[in-house]
Amino acid sequence: MRIDVQLLHISLTPEIISEKRVVVIDVLRATSVIAQAISQGALEIVPVSTVEEAFQIVKKFPLGTTILGGEKDTRRIEGFDMGNSPREYVSEKIKGKRIILRTTNGTQAFHRVSSGKEVMAGSFLNLGAIAEKCVKGVEDLFIFPSGDEGLFSLEDAVCGGKLIDQILKKRIGPIQLSDASHAAHLLFKRFEKDVVEAFRLSRHGQKLIRLGLGEDLSYCGQSDLFSMVPIFKEGAIRTR
Repeated sequence: MRIDVQLLHISLTPEIISEKRVVVIDVLRATSVIAQAISQGALEIVPVSTVEEAFQIVKKFPLGTTILGGEKDTRRIEGFDMGNSPREYVSEKIKGKRIILRTTNGTQAFHRVSSGKEVMAGSFLNLGAIAEKCVKGVEDLFIFPSGDEGLFSLEDAVCGGKLIDQILKKRIGPIQLSDASHAAHLLFKRFEKDVVEAFRLSRHGQKLIRLGLGEDLSYCGQSDLFSMVPIFKEGAIRTR
């Protein structure tokens, strides 16, 4: 198995990932929201790139079956039902419902890697389940941190590094790491005892703190609350 990590914001061609498993990571906060929402009984998550697209898609479904969630510039979008804090997505509000999700970085990332052989949503909340699935496969792995508006994202790289660490510990057989994978792994080892420290140091983590959303950092830094692997397929994220 070869593991690579996309640390630089460069264009991807379908050929690069068409035969690889891909893990999209947006710890703060899209993939954490996805893991949380599915664990609480959401029917599916439909990631979209723009606010306008979200408002158009929601019209296609019967009234009361679909929720608009996400953020623009970190804040809840006017006219949306929910924001982008995983703590909002509880079963009483979302069980059995479809969620149209729009975020600045994470939801767009899924469409950028849609040509992957299998595209998964990874966060600290479900990383153990992702690692278990990866070690059982024979495909190469491509870890895709969503980044921060085109910039390198410390928290996403650390999460990718933890995934690499778990695969190295679990997998029997040779594993080849790219230079970027080595870098992500080293970053994780630096923050292994307290990944939330990396969140607090990151540009986006500091912005969340300034906006009074610091509790999301601690929530998103929890390990393996959930044991599901959300899969992006045919425009939606589900576990089945």
